[in-house]
Amino acid sequence: MDIRPAGEQTTQPITASSPSDVAATLNLDEKLEAAIQLLPSCQRCKRLRRKCDTNLPSCRLCLKASVECSFYDHSLQQVLPRSYVLSLLKRAQELKSRKSPKMTTTISVDMRQRQPTRELLPVRSDEPDLKSMNYDDHFMLSTASDRTFRFFGSSSVFVLTVQLASQIFDDPSQFKAPDFLSSLNRNEEGIIDSGAMVATRHSVPSKEMLSTLIGYYISTMNTLYPFIDESMIEADLQTYICDQNNDSKTKGRLSGKAAYQFFRISMMCAVACANKSRHKPHLSATDDDFYAKGLKYVEAVTSEVSGESLQALLLLILYCLFHPRKGDIWKLLDYACRLSVELGYHTELPLDQESSRDMALRRSTFWSLYTIERIVGQIFGRPSDLPEQIITTEYPGILVTGSPTDQASVQVFSAAHHYRLVYLRSEIYRDIYLPTKPPDHDLEWFIERYFSLLSWYEDVQMNEILAGVGTSTCNVAFNSTIVFLFQPLLLRALSQTTASSSETPVQIIASESYRCACGLIRTYENIMRAPDDTALGIYPMTIMSAHYIYLAGLTIMAYVQLSIEARVQILSPLEQGNPQRILQPMDYSDIFQISNSCLVLLTWCAQTWTGMSGMADMFRRMSEIFLPELARKGLA
Repeated sequence: MDIRPAGEQTTQPITASSPSDVAATLNLDEKLEAAIQLLPSCQRCKRLRRKCDTNLPSCRLCLKASVECSFYDHSLQQVLPRSYVLSLLKRAQELKSRKSPKMTTTISVDMRQRQPTRELLPVRSDEPDLKSMNYDDHFMLSTASDRTFRFFGSSSVFVLTVQLASQIFDDPSQFKAPDFLSSLNRNEEGIIDSGAMVATRHSVPSKEMLSTLIGYYISTMNTLYPFIDESMIEADLQTYICDQNNDSKTKGRLSGKAAYQFFRISMMCAVACANKSRHKPHLSATDDDFYAKGLKYVEAVTSEVSGESLQALLLLILYCLFHPRKGDIWKLLDYACRLSVELGYHTELPLDQESSRDMALRRSTFWSLYTIERIVGQIFGRPSDLPEQIITTEYPGILVTGSPTDQASVQVFSAAHHYRLVYLRSEIYRDIYLPTKPPDHDLEWFIERYFSLLSWYEDVQMNEILAGVGTSTCNVAFNSTIVFLFQPLLLRALSQTTASSSETPVQIIASESYRCACGLIRTYENIMRAPDDTALGIYPMTIMSAHYIYLAGLTIMAYVQLSIEARVQILSPLEQGNPQRILQPMDYSDIFQISNSCLVLLTWCAQTWTGMSGMADMFRRMSEIFLPELARKGLA
């Protein structure tokens, strides 16, 4: 029984006067009531042969016995708690209330005649309380054929961009939405962009080259997302080489297991070349070559319900993180999430049903998908296709005990701990970003979450000499999570500076978000400066890295704007166990160096990903306005 609220990720314009929307609103209560009536009897009542009711979150008998009330869902083929159904119903009701005229973000056809500055700003019929203000928005994007709308939640950096840009750009011609959102135009017709099909070169890579690229993939991507079984690589490689050396008519016509083996080698080499091409640009052609060869088998390796098909989807997803325009990552993630649930990867199987190696690979595969899906979704403010309520599988086991001292073990140890942070981050995201009416948490609530994240970070801090893919991932994840945690307060503070009333009380915010944004810039600067084939130089710079860099830069600019306005007070660095909250001026002693580093990184992103030039341009324009003003006020 699937009662997931429809339209949760809609990209259509929301208009209160649309006849279809009105009809959907009128029928929503009836649909929800019908869904409740279709609830099957719970597991306990069936076992006891008792009559079960449809109460939520628990039937009367389970509630009386103080046990979890769960039922078997035949569509998902798994047991679900009724509390999960209640959460979906609440979400549907929230979405319904969001569409009321007083609270909705209305985007109408008339918006096409508006100026670009106002084109991105939500039209509200009243002035809601800043504490409960929802910053989720729909953005208008121009495509080759028409204009479309994209939804971005308040965790997205684009929402922060709009909030800042609307305050500083009085001339609408200076602020054009398509400039910094043009990178989001993507293929809507299928999994793979037909434009990505390139002519395969008639070159046969040597076994030595293949082994080098596969080793590079294993030490980078498979350290972070270990869903490839390394013990099977040699057999896969033999199949690939035999097919490439075959001059008969059967070349390129593999099927069954051989097709999976060929596809895995092609995609691992393509991902490795895409990662390595930032040091060796000539590998971009080799990247296209491997991708085109693997692309011939996409349908064959993704059409079955199997663990190998899930691995194939994950390889495509990793490739799209380097080349987002060669595929629709949203569809790939959606297919992969559905397949993982159908395979039961989200649950723990009895110990006697699989070997320990298969169990470890299944866990690693699921948590790799979970991590990518969560981070990509949170970057753009999207809900998840893998709700925590159905996840029972354990974290992958850490291969080392205590504190490892060798380079390889340190990276595996750090990457395994990264999954735990993603889970903690998801809980925070579900609390402060997903509700249609944001909760009114005070500053202390955010500080408590900060210390819980800091506790995780202190458990995995390693010697800087052993810095590599895993440790850098933990540094990036921690700093970006703190920025992500405090962004609601930052948006609220920016809204407060534009409030018309001069009696608006001065807001107090923490400085940790600014310092972690600076930490993000320094981490990426160290990565970009690291030589090729060093432990730090092989870190994969993906499209997620570009958004994190831009998020860090916009967060820094937001703090500078708040300091210039002088209507927000900043707390001194927080200390564990110290309940005192001391106010002090923000330290901008390194603001010019950080700003220059951020601009250099964004310039590289613009050169790497077509359409990202608007991000670099937006940051440059803001820094040209804010930093001289900060210096004139004697704050830097």
